[in-house]
Amino acid sequence: MEIIIGRESGFCFGVKRAVDGVEKEVSSRGKLNCLGEIVHNEVVVKKLMDKGVVFVDNIDEVKDNEYLAIRAHGVPEDVYKKAEERNIKLLDFTCPKVMQIHKKIKEASNNGYSIILIGKKEHPETIGSMGYAKDVYVIEDISEIEALPLFDKVFSIVQTTFSLDKYISIEKKLKEKYSNIVCINSICPSTRNRQEECRKIAREADFMIIVGGKNSSNTKKLFEVACSECENCIIIQDENDKKIEESKKYDIIGVMSGASTPMETIDKVVARINQIN
Repeated sequence: MEIIIGRESGFCFGVKRAVDGVEKEVSSRGKLNCLGEIVHNEVVVKKLMDKGVVFVDNIDEVKDNEYLAIRAHGVPEDVYKKAEERNIKLLDFTCPKVMQIHKKIKEASNNGYSIILIGKKEHPETIGSMGYAKDVYVIEDISEIEALPLFDKVFSIVQTTFSLDKYISIEKKLKEKYSNIVCINSICPSTRNRQEECRKIAREADFMIIVGGKNSSNTKKLFEVACSECENCIIIQDENDKKIEESKKYDIIGVMSGASTPMETIDKVVARINQIN
């Protein structure tokens, strides 16, 4: 039996920066509010809750003068304004790549561009990015382009963890519809590399295991990539998932993880595979 582990597995830079930052802050304060789950991974979230992190859905749940951490996904601009009004001390762990998207959307809007944001409509990063211009049209599928209005000046940008293959086809269609369009491919290099490596491993493997939180968007995309290249694929959250026992039927096993999965979990999954086999 051979196990191929993706080199791009484990936390991406933005997630690691946020998780490490929140861990450090809660260790020194004993309690810390965080706006939304730090990552879409139940194991990581529970670990932080045990240390004293309180995850809130809205800034209104935070008392005046308290500390509030912002996760890597970022938040709408009005959150900063509300925090300033109530003297809530923000600890901003927004991924620098996401911050760049916010800046570009705001600049383009101020320069008279209509904004098209490519991404999952319900994803927290997309919701945060929408808050930097008055009118932002969000699409997540090529079929939605036809219904978009005709604009004089168009600026498009994409969620950092969006599917690269899907984005390429959407960008091509947008350029066919709008002659005066500026397209920015803001998919994070880590996301691109992870998806490309997953595809490569899936071509070699008899069985692919994608590890990540059940609500993780980028983990689901990796699973889609794996399924396109390998007939036998599963997606699991950790080593306790019973589906992992299927690995004993195969000779070459590929393991890849979403950006919100710590290497500690990957190591445990690999140990479980070895134990089964």
